Amino acid sequence: MSNGFTIRNALLFSILALAPNPAAAECAGPPSLEAKLGSHPDPQTYDALGSWFGDHRQFDCAAQAYQSGLRLAPDSARLSYLTGLSFYSAGKPELAVTPLQDSVRLAAQVLKAHLLLGAVLEQLQRHGAAKAEWQAALKIDPHSEIAIGALSKTLLAEGDYASAIALLRSAPRSEDAALSLALAYDKSKMLDQASAALKQALLTKPGSIRLNSALTTVLVKQTHIQDAVRLAEKCARLHPKNLDVQKLYLRVLVLNDDTKIALPLSHKLLALAPHDQDFLYLTGVLERGVGQYDAARDHLREAVALDPNYYNSRYNLGVVLAELKDPTGARDQLEKAIALGATEPEIRFKLANVLRTLGDTQAAQEQLKLYQQELKQRSDNTLAASKTAQADRALAAGDNARAVALCREATAAAPKDALLAYKLSLALDKTGDTVAEREALEQVIQIDPDFAIAHNQLGYLASQNGDSAAAEEHFRQAVHAAPTYTQAWISLAATLGMESKVPEAQEAIASALRIDPKNVQALDLSHALATQGAH
Repeated sequence: MSNGFTIRNALLFSILALAPNPAAAECAGPPSLEAKLGSHPDPQTYDALGSWFGDHRQFDCAAQAYQSGLRLAPDSARLSYLTGLSFYSAGKPELAVTPLQDSVRLAAQVLKAHLLLGAVLEQLQRHGAAKAEWQAALKIDPHSEIAIGALSKTLLAEGDYASAIALLRSAPRSEDAALSLALAYDKSKMLDQASAALKQALLTKPGSIRLNSALTTVLVKQTHIQDAVRLAEKCARLHPKNLDVQKLYLRVLVLNDDTKIALPLSHKLLALAPHDQDFLYLTGVLERGVGQYDAARDHLREAVALDPNYYNSRYNLGVVLAELKDPTGARDQLEKAIALGATEPEIRFKLANVLRTLGDTQAAQEQLKLYQQELKQRSDNTLAASKTAQADRALAAGDNARAVALCREATAAAPKDALLAYKLSLALDKTGDTVAEREALEQVIQIDPDFAIAHNQLGYLASQNGDSAAAEEHFRQAVHAAPTYTQAWISLAATLGMESKVPEAQEAIASALRIDPKNVQALDLSHALATQGAH
């Protein structure tokens, strides 16, 4: 087995390991190797035997062979790695951890050992330890696609979108990296950047289903519905037999109220997959829209039976039952839709009408009141999104004062949105109004105490104002919320250094360098702190 064995090979081995192999338990290698071991056992021959077992998908036997070799050469990083690889490929990740840790300890600069150990730890749900291995791998090879992909997924799972963007923005632009970057932008409500990242990736892979689907979704969120329809239609033409692609196209058509095209398409797709919950639901929605209530009822009932927790099916079924003069059934479906988390104001309005039909006027009035409240909330959110988009354009044009005014209007409409308050602080920073900027940042962390970027900026402002204690506290909050936030670690180290807390400052800058070993600012500060400590 060559030293070039990769994680991809390991994953392939783990798949192949699922195939039955009665000979695996016998551990009988080729006669030539067995004879050589009988006369003169040595690590190299056990290595060759383990490789032979691996090639024949006998991974337990491979692990035994490598372990025998390790008894003769306990400091072999290679045999430790191959032992761990064999256990992992045999579906025994818990046994792979120790030999892989030994391999990393014995040869800390070997990339593949960190990658495999990270994969093993991730499979065992030891996410923090896995993250450390991905970071160690990136110190060895900052362009490792496997490490970048794995670490970015961890950061996304942690909700640390800023760090994910920083990692992926300069990464090799593979399809996976583009998708993860777009997701990080999306979660940060930076839809223009998400769209741009996906469009750039599509220049290289124009037929990619995943990229086209992701961009279609982003375009819908941007309310660029016509662009989404065109893109989904193009992808559907490229992949006519892919039902998921056809489903996305159908969904966008329904969203665009394009019944003339959507209804015949839905019947065609439903004929291909008659028990697909999505096709049943979408067909029912379209039939409801053209007044085919009996057909809609049947399709929506089946959709509900297949997925009782999808509230949209229940909402549409409730509306159809109301049209078919079944107010009791309609009430049950609409109430279940609300219980499942439906927030669309229209559901309250429909339920109010049904309750009035049933003679429950008091409950109907309560639903109408909630309808008005939720309608206003939706209107406020729409206004906030519009004002934010205008503010982004004003900032891009250099009109900072207008951007501030628009951001204030956006935050007034959605006062509990931390990201909007942070965008206001960015606009205020452009104008130099640090007092108002600090107030906006305080509002951010009041809404979201773990908003790391806001804490970092508050720390900077406190430092500029000579309040090192407040600066230190905010920087500590920033690194606590986002442990891979390099700039926050650097800022914390600098503040601790100014406070003459040199050992703590050195620990902080060491954390920054573990994340980004080549960071010039961190390297300079590390040198300065070493000089300061020497005196």
